[in-house]
Amino acid sequence: MIIIFFFFLLSSLYSCEQTIYGTYKIIEGNSFEVRKKNTNIYTVKSGDNLFLIAKKNFVSVKDLINLNNIESPFKIYPKQKLILPELNTHKVLKGETIYSISRKYDVDRYQLSKVNKLTSENKIFVGNRLFIPSTKKILKKEKITVKKKKNIKKKNQNNSIFFQWPVNGNVILNYGMIKPGLHNDGINIKAKKGENVIASSGGKIIYAGNEIPGYGNLVLIKHSDNWITAYAHLEKIFLDKGTIVNKGENIGTVGSSGNVKIPQLHFEIRKGKKALNPSEFLS
Repeated sequence: MIIIFFFFLLSSLYSCEQTIYGTYKIIEGNSFEVRKKNTNIYTVKSGDNLFLIAKKNFVSVKDLINLNNIESPFKIYPKQKLILPELNTHKVLKGETIYSISRKYDVDRYQLSKVNKLTSENKIFVGNRLFIPSTKKILKKEKITVKKKKNIKKKNQNNSIFFQWPVNGNVILNYGMIKPGLHNDGINIKAKKGENVIASSGGKIIYAGNEIPGYGNLVLIKHSDNWITAYAHLEKIFLDKGTIVNKGENIGTVGSSGNVKIPQLHFEIRKGKKALNPSEFLS
């Protein structure tokens, strides 16, 4: 039951009903703050909105929305945890300048200096790694359109992707409403502690960490056609963010990290922003 999503990688409408783990989304902030390497979680502050957060972090509003599966009316709340889109990097080559690099990526030279905390454009050296801001227009408010939801075909109909069970075990908590106002966006599978958890399908790891309260050690994998899978409560995580994984590859082990008492895996499947019942897509 993860509200994400990129994931990552990575939703349910928080105003309608709460998921069993709470809420985590990524949204824009309103004061400048240079992002540090591997800092991809943003905590929403009072007065924040998507446009300000995107501007502050040199990312696109649209990317923020897609990565966190934020649905209309795009509301965010103080203390929410949001995943920030990963910035591209560039290794400085001999003869390059801030100006030439900015032209190469079609970004503003001053933004490029600002995001990398450069006090002078001349203070770059061969081998330096520079963060590259989003090439999308983030200083102006982006037009956000809400598309009508389409029916999603089940069991791989007209889709090139299908999923396999991520771990052997018994389902102890099903997808759906647990009680009025409380919803599980995935399934919880009881398994032996330390048992390998595999990637349900091939893709790219867009999140691997434990910053999100309730989930413990969490991995989000983005697959083709905007599918995302989530794996929570892991004991160990074997792979890092950005790793390309194959279907069936070990990504971690079963554990009881987060808000659970017995070893289990919380597993989700999402198509775009919509959480789906994993049992209907697993083979």
